[in-house]
Amino acid sequence: MKNKNKTKEQVINELRELRRKNTLLELLVTKLKKVDEKLRKSEERYRSLVESTEDSIYLVDKNYRYIFMNKKHMKRMSLLKKQFLGKHYSEFHSPVETKWFVEKVKHVFETGVSVQHEHRSLRDGRYFLRTLSPVRETDGKISVVTVVSKDITELKRMEEKLHALSITDELTGVYNRRGFFALAEHLLKIAKRTKKGLFLLYADVDGLKEINDSMGHQEGDMMLIEVANVLKGNYRESDIIARIGGDEFVVLPVGATGDSKDIIISRLEEALEMHNSQRKRAYKLSLSYGLAYYDPNAPCSLDEFLIQADKAMYEHKKRKRLS
Repeated sequence: MKNKNKTKEQVINELRELRRKNTLLELLVTKLKKVDEKLRKSEERYRSLVESTEDSIYLVDKNYRYIFMNKKHMKRMSLLKKQFLGKHYSEFHSPVETKWFVEKVKHVFETGVSVQHEHRSLRDGRYFLRTLSPVRETDGKISVVTVVSKDITELKRMEEKLHALSITDELTGVYNRRGFFALAEHLLKIAKRTKKGLFLLYADVDGLKEINDSMGHQEGDMMLIEVANVLKGNYRESDIIARIGGDEFVVLPVGATGDSKDIIISRLEEALEMHNSQRKRAYKLSLSYGLAYYDPNAPCSLDEFLIQADKAMYEHKKRKRLS
């Protein structure tokens, strides 16, 4: 046999080489175990982070199919793991939401750039800030897109409250000048486009200065509040009622389509008369008012519209003084 011809020295050398290779193998195995342990711990930390966050996190592939969803999002969607894996986004969302989502994901795959946007869920009406980011393989190709969806409903509600406060008159609860101009500009554009005319009422509270001087500003404030309540009670909730000056109110639009100036004025006077008959005060609420008509076939600016109504109001105030 060939092995029998080996010298003792050769056998010893082979054993040494075998031990060396065995030692290297053990070192390699130990190193691989350490790497594997690090990867396992890293994965555990990542999974812990993903599962502990209050954000919804999920991954979709190029075919817009779910390949991962954290527990937070599964709970939101009322799904189990086996119910979403491999399923298309459209199976859980409306066609409108799906079309919009697909466009965003497609953009990330094509450009490799993250996108962020606000989204309101049709499922529960809540608001979310969604961030869509590419996930690249070692060769640089994008394999999936990660979606992180943060619930910002409370923030949006706070923003809406702040916006409402910014356009609302604090004393009377109707719109302020800023709110009126923002809404009225939009309304005039619609009237011009649809070719529908609008009446604008411009009203001035009679005797406010005298009430403030003789009975105090608190009584004057009550007077303004009552005027606002009369206007709110006399016009539709959809109408823009605003206090645009110390004692000046406007309403747009006034009345329904087909109403004449006489009908609009008589309704306002009846409302004032009814209010005064129900209040036992030393004075009666009185308004000087003017009406202007917005003709969509001869459109004017909002400022010009207000000037027309203001002019008509002063003419009415003048006639009342002379009578």
